[in-house]
Amino acid sequence: MRNTNPKRSTRCYLKGVADELRSEGIAVLITTQVFERVLVARLDEDMVAASGISVFEYLVGSWQMSQTVVSNLCGAKGKALDLAVREARVKALGEAQLLLVSYMGLSLQIPDMFPQLGRSGRAIMADALLADPNANPLAEQLPELLSQMAARFANDGLPEVITPVISELGLRSLQRANRSLLQPGFRSILAALDTLTTNRQIAAAIPHMATFDPEDCNGRRMQTGTALGPFLALSGFPAGDESIAKVYYSDAPQRSHQDRESLHTSLRTTVQFLQSALFEIVNRLIRSGPGERTLTLQLTLRMLATNALRSGMQVDFTKVVDDGFADNLASVWMRLSEPFTNDASLSRLSRVDPDWVTLRALRSVRDGGLDDDQNHISTYWRELTRIDADKEQIDAYLEQQLRDQMPSDGGFIPDCFFVTAVALHLGFVSTIARYIEMMKRIGRFKSEIERVTNSPGMLTPAQRANLPVVMQRWESQLQDMKREKYAMDAQMLDPRRLTCAMVFYRFVICFLLRQVDGQGAFPQQAFTMPPESGEKAGEKWRMLPEFLVEDAIEFVVFVTTYAPDVLTDSTAQVGQGGNGLRMFDDVLPLLVVTFLARPKLIRNPYLKAKLVDILHFLTYRDPREDDDYVDTLGGNIPGNIHLHPSIQQFQANLDSNALARAYLVPALLRFYVDIEQTGSSSQFFEKFTTRYYIARSLRALWARAPRYVEVTRRFFMQSGLGTSEATTTGSTRRDQRVIEEFVTRLMTDTTYLLDESLSKLAVIRDIEKKPAEAAGDNDDANRLEDAERMARSFVSLAHETVHMLAFLSRLVPRPFQASEIVSRLAAMLNYNLQQLAGPKCSNLKVQDMQKYSFNPRVLLSELTSVYVHLGLRTSKQSAAALSEETEAIDRFVMAVAEDDRSYSQALFDKAYFILEQRSLKSTQSLARLREFAHKCQSAKVDSRAMLFLESEAPDNYLDPLLASLMTNPVRLPTSDNIMELSAIKGQLLSDPRDPFNRAPLSVDMLEPLPELKREIAEWRERKLAEYQSQQS
Repeated sequence: MRNTNPKRSTRCYLKGVADELRSEGIAVLITTQVFERVLVARLDEDMVAASGISVFEYLVGSWQMSQTVVSNLCGAKGKALDLAVREARVKALGEAQLLLVSYMGLSLQIPDMFPQLGRSGRAIMADALLADPNANPLAEQLPELLSQMAARFANDGLPEVITPVISELGLRSLQRANRSLLQPGFRSILAALDTLTTNRQIAAAIPHMATFDPEDCNGRRMQTGTALGPFLALSGFPAGDESIAKVYYSDAPQRSHQDRESLHTSLRTTVQFLQSALFEIVNRLIRSGPGERTLTLQLTLRMLATNALRSGMQVDFTKVVDDGFADNLASVWMRLSEPFTNDASLSRLSRVDPDWVTLRALRSVRDGGLDDDQNHISTYWRELTRIDADKEQIDAYLEQQLRDQMPSDGGFIPDCFFVTAVALHLGFVSTIARYIEMMKRIGRFKSEIERVTNSPGMLTPAQRANLPVVMQRWESQLQDMKREKYAMDAQMLDPRRLTCAMVFYRFVICFLLRQVDGQGAFPQQAFTMPPESGEKAGEKWRMLPEFLVEDAIEFVVFVTTYAPDVLTDSTAQVGQGGNGLRMFDDVLPLLVVTFLARPKLIRNPYLKAKLVDILHFLTYRDPREDDDYVDTLGGNIPGNIHLHPSIQQFQANLDSNALARAYLVPALLRFYVDIEQTGSSSQFFEKFTTRYYIARSLRALWARAPRYVEVTRRFFMQSGLGTSEATTTGSTRRDQRVIEEFVTRLMTDTTYLLDESLSKLAVIRDIEKKPAEAAGDNDDANRLEDAERMARSFVSLAHETVHMLAFLSRLVPRPFQASEIVSRLAAMLNYNLQQLAGPKCSNLKVQDMQKYSFNPRVLLSELTSVYVHLGLRTSKQSAAALSEETEAIDRFVMAVAEDDRSYSQALFDKAYFILEQRSLKSTQSLARLREFAHKCQSAKVDSRAMLFLESEAPDNYLDPLLASLMTNPVRLPTSDNIMELSAIKGQLLSDPRDPFNRAPLSVDMLEPLPELKREIAEWRERKLAEYQSQQS
C-alpha cells in the first residue's frame, strides 16, 4: 500500500515479504541477505502498477540513490564516520548496486520477464545517452553505470544487454530531426555511440551482437538492418539528404563563388566531424581484440560484397546503399590505413600479399579467412574481373591456391589495404562516374537552352509562341541541377577527402609497380622496366583484381580534371614527413610510362586509354595557342590562356625521369596503332579521341624538348640503328610492323576525319543558307544539331591528325614513301587537296568558323607541306642513301601524278594562289611547292609509258588485284597466287588475311620469286626501248 508520507510517496509497503520474514524469524529489515527477495517483490506487476513507474525506471532510480550515498560516504560527508562502518556501508551498497545492475541488464536482455508498464529500459538508456548531463541526472552518472553493467555482464551476455540500447539509438538516428546534417540531432546520436564505445568491454561486445551482422541483411538493408548501418547512413550527399540541395544550397546559383565556397567549407566541416566520429567508433571495435577485429572486417566486407552493384553503369539505389553510406565506410577505412599509407618510405608495402584474395577472402573464418557463412564475400572476390586472366584461368588458379597454400593471417595491414581499396571502389570512385555524368547532363542541357535561344528561327511558329513559358520551365530545371551540382561539389571536391584518397592511391600504385618491377624490390630500390613479354610479373599479378588499376587511374583522371590543386599538395604528395616517393613527381610518371610501355601487363585497352587521358591532361596545350604549325606562317600567339601549374611541373617530372625519356614516345606511337580495338561498343569513335590525345601529348613533348623529337626519329628509323637505345624500348621486328601500321592508320584517319569534317560543315552551310521562310523545319533543326556536334569533334581530330602527318613526314619521310602505301597516301592527299582548294572549297565556309575550331587555311598549308616533304630532297646524303632517297621520291611523285581521280595541275596552281594570297608560307616554301608541282607534271608524261607497258604485259606479269605491272612478285602460300609485294603488304596492313580465300596471312609468310622478278625486269627494259623508239 502507498505510504502517505510525501517524502516517501514513491515507496511501497511489501506486506507479503514482511510476513514471510516474520514467519521465518527474520527481522523486517533490508539487509544484503534479503535484498534480492525484497527487490523481486518490488518488481511484481501490482507493485509496478501501484508505483506508476516502470521496472527499469525504478531500478535506475534506486541505483542512482545508492550511487549518491556511496559518493557521499566516500566524500567529505563520510569522513566523520568510523572507517570500518563506512567501508561496511560502501560494501553493502556495492552489493545492492550489483544486484540492481543485474536486474537492469536482465530487463534489457529479456524485457518480457518483467511487467511491461511505463517507459522501456532501452528508451531510458537512450534518453540518458542523448541528454545534456546538466539537464539529466542519469546522464551525469552514466559512465559509472555503463562501467558497472559492462563488468557485471562481461562474460554473461553483455552483447544482448547493449543490443536494445544501440538499436534504439539507430532508430532515433533515422528520424528526420536526427538524420540531417543540417540539424544538431545527429551530433547527439554520435556522442551517445561514442560514450558507449569508450568503454572497452562494451566496444568488444558490439561485434558479438546479433544485430551487428545479421545473416538476412543484404544490399540496401545494411543501412537500417545492422547495428552500425543507421549511423553510417548519415550523409552529406544530396541523395541521402534532399534538404542539402533544396534548403542549404537553395540560393547558391545566385551567390558569388566566394559565398558558395563558404557554404562548402561549413558543410565539409560537418561531414569531417561525422566521419571522424565514425572512425573513432569503428577503431575501438577493431582494437578490442583479434576476434572483434575479424568480425568487423567480415561485416565491412559483407556490406561491400552485397552492394557490388554500386559499381555498375546503371545503379538501382533501391537495392544498394547510397553515396553517403559508402563514402563514410570508405572514409573510416582510409583513416584506419593511414599508419602504413602515410609512411613516406612505404616501409610496410612488402607486407601486402598479392594473394590476399585466396589467403583471406575465399577462406572461412575457421580456416583462417574472412568469408561469411552465406559465402557473399568469397563469391564477390571470386567473380571480380582480373588484370589479365579469363574466368577459366581464374578458377583454375584459385582452386590450386586454395589447395596448395597454407592458411595465413598476414596481419591487419593486408586486410586493411584490400578492404579500403574495395570500399573506395564501391564508394567514392563509383560516385565519380555519376558526378561526371551529372556534369555532362548539365552541359547538354545548357547547350540546348543556348541553341534554342540563339536560333529561334529553327522553331515552328507554335514553338516560338510557347518559347517564353518553356524557357522559364527550363531555367527552373537548370537551377535545380545547379543546386544538386553545388551539393555534390562540396563532397566530391573536398580537398581533405581528395588528399586522403591521393595518399592511399600512392600506396596502391606503388604496390602495383612493385608487382611488375624487374627486380621486385620497388620502392626500396629504383624501379626497373619489366620485360616486354610481361611474363616475369607472373600469375600473382595477372590474378589481381582489375579495379586496383582502374580505380587508381580513374581517381587520378578525376583529380587532374576537377581538382588539380590536390596533385601538388605537399600532404597528398608524400603523406606525413620524410622525403619518400612523391605521388605527383615520382609515382604518377612511373605509372603512366610503365603500363603504356608494357601494354601486355594489362588486358583491358580502356585502362590503357585512360593513361593517355592522364598524360594529355598533364601535358595540355590549348589548341587556341598552337604556334608550331608545320611550314605555316601566322600561327597563334601563346601566353593568353592560363594553365594550371601542375602541367608545367608534370612535364618537368617527365624530363627528369630516365624511363620517361626512353620509353614514353615509342609507347605512345605503338599505342596509336593498338587502340584500334578497345573492346567497347563505341570503339570506332573512342579510338579517334584516344589518338587525338596521343597526338596532342606528342605535340607538347616535341615542342618542349629536342630529345623527344630525336627519340621519335630514332623510333621510325631504328631498323638501321643496330643495338641503339631505340631498340631497347621494344622489339625491333615488332616495331617495323608498328611503323607500317602507324603510317596506314594515320593515313586512313586523315581520310576519314577530313571527309567527315568537311561533309558536316557542308551540311551546316546548306542549312544556314536556307531562306527565312523555310525556317522552322524540325528535320533541319535536328540535322543542324547533329552536324554541329559532330563537326566540333571531327574538325579538331582532323586538324591534329593532319598536323602529325605533316610533322612526321618532315622528320622521317621514308616510312611514308614505302611502296606498299604510297599510292593510297597520294590518292588521299590529292582528294583532300581537292576538297580544300578545289571548285567546291567555298562550300566549307560557315557563319562561325571558330565555333567548330575550323581553320581551312592551316589545313591547306600543312597538307601541302606533306607533298614537299615526300616529293623533294631535303638534305645532302651519301651516294647510296641518295640513290635510295631518289627512288623513294620518284615513287611518291609518280603515285601523285598517276591518281586519275583527283590529281590535276590546276589544283596545285589554285592551292599555290591561296597560300600566296593569304601569306601562309614563306617565299622559299612556295617555291618548293611549285617545284614539286612541276615534278608531278613531268611524271604525268612518264606515266604514259607505264600505261603502254601494262597494256602490252602478259597476264602473269600483272598484279591480279590492281592489274599493274609487277616489279617484285611474291607467292601467297595460302592460295598459291602471285602478287606485287607492295600491293599485298598494303593489303595485309589493314586486313591480315589472304585476299583470295580469307586465310590468315602475314608478310613473313610471303615467298619471293627472284626468277620471275628478273624475267619481268628484262621484259620491261625491252618494251620501254620499243616505246621510246615509237615516240621518237
